[in-house]
Amino acid sequence: MADSGLLIDMRRIVKTYNPGEPSEVRVLHGIDFYTEQSEFVSIVGPSGCGKSTLMNLIGMLDRPTEGAYAFNGEPVYAKLDKELAAYRSQNIGFIFQNFNLVGRINALQNVAMPMMYAGVDKREREELAAALLEKMGMGDRLNHLPNELSGGQKQRVAIARSLANDPDLLLADEPTGALDSKTGRMVMDLFHELHEELGKAIVFITHNPDLAEETGRVVEMMDGHVSKIRRPDVARAGKA
Repeated sequence: MADSGLLIDMRRIVKTYNPGEPSEVRVLHGIDFYTEQSEFVSIVGPSGCGKSTLMNLIGMLDRPTEGAYAFNGEPVYAKLDKELAAYRSQNIGFIFQNFNLVGRINALQNVAMPMMYAGVDKREREELAAALLEKMGMGDRLNHLPNELSGGQKQRVAIARSLANDPDLLLADEPTGALDSKTGRMVMDLFHELHEELGKAIVFITHNPDLAEETGRVVEMMDGHVSKIRRPDVARAGKA
């Protein structure tokens, strides 16, 4: 496949833990993975297949044992750790199953936090955070602490936070895994809206095959390999 138009271009990615030791474990076996600009891709597979390891590498939270990674055409692993951290915060928004909100600060401050680290002025970042929470339907919960919010509300705050620095990629790791089916449906609909209205590329890691079928392309993993890549028969079901 031609490189033009690729947001993520990972080639021959190998991840080995404890290399050269008796406890050596190879988790990823030469994976190729790509995402086009503004594409909605899901990664599915059973526990232990390597999804989380691949997510950490896509998210620049870890480095592979072997392989190359270009993001927007820029070599990722040529960067020093400090450079990589800054690059990651500007280009990738993370959403996790357990929300990862800071418990001692309110919703507005949680969403504003990535902008604070990016050096955005306090007034501007609070205005932007309030606007993002309003977009997520959380405009009346700006001053609530995480423990005063339901699971679905926490995830909406987390999604708002992921958008704080206007990243090119949203990386979602089991974002509906801790939610009931109705709330999970609401969260999935939010992802569709972000993809369709803002043109965000989304990599959606899930155990839920029904949700994966709503994305534009499904990458199936097994035992540290990509076992199949396919396009669902009906991408974006638009389920209510």
